[in-house]
Amino acid sequence: MTVRESFVRLQQTLTVSEARILMAELFGWDRLALSERARQPLTAEQEQQFRHILEQREQGVPLQYLLGHWTFMDRDYAVGEGVLIPRDDTEVAVRQALDFLRPIAAPKVIDLCAGSGIIALTIAQERPDAIVTAVEKEPAALSYLYRNVHTYGDRVTVQDGDMFHCHTRTAEASLDLLVANPPYIRTEVLTTLQREVQREPVTALDGGQDGLRFYRCIAADWTKKLKAGGGIVLEIGEEQASAVTDLLSAHGIEHLQTIQDIQGLDRVVFGTQKG
Repeated sequence: MTVRESFVRLQQTLTVSEARILMAELFGWDRLALSERARQPLTAEQEQQFRHILEQREQGVPLQYLLGHWTFMDRDYAVGEGVLIPRDDTEVAVRQALDFLRPIAAPKVIDLCAGSGIIALTIAQERPDAIVTAVEKEPAALSYLYRNVHTYGDRVTVQDGDMFHCHTRTAEASLDLLVANPPYIRTEVLTTLQREVQREPVTALDGGQDGLRFYRCIAADWTKKLKAGGGIVLEIGEEQASAVTDLLSAHGIEHLQTIQDIQGLDRVVFGTQKG
């Protein structure tokens, strides 16, 4: 099998761009080298690696898991089985969080359902004076969170905890910002998702019968952790803005607004604590 033949095989399950990324990762060649070596046969070791990758891909393993890492806002994060894959949609939440924090010195921030840590770590890198805590309970996700925190200088404190219970560890009126991308997909919808998405951990996707289980907890138990005027930034499903806004409003959050993503879909709810 030649380089070109292997590339063609990959295109049966990946886009051209994704196939190039995977080929470059697999063989350590840049795009130019891949073109120059198109007729070159794979070594026995390379062909074995390729067939293993192709088999996994044909079984629906996401490209990000095959690579073992993925880029979010120009930084590379370790990912794999058991942790939610970083998505560009989350950039909307991060940018809103950074905008809110701009005038606040040494802000205290908490990231709930942190997963691989992309939100907490981006905030910590962009705001070196911030005191950032990332809360996560799933062992597999925690392993990637710890790896990524170490990669970026151990500037984020990891809290191994279930957000439904560990709110007692955070003092009331102590946070400048709460940010989260919690599970928000309705349970009944999970089996209809793309095969690749179903390979991601159900605990990072399942938001309960109506998709709002985590938002109820955040509204009832976590909003009181915000200082007066403190901000809350929540990523949401595209049809959840009204319901999430109502939950937050009922627990003292004001100046609520919905922010859309690049596709024009509702993606983030933002508000501040009364004060």
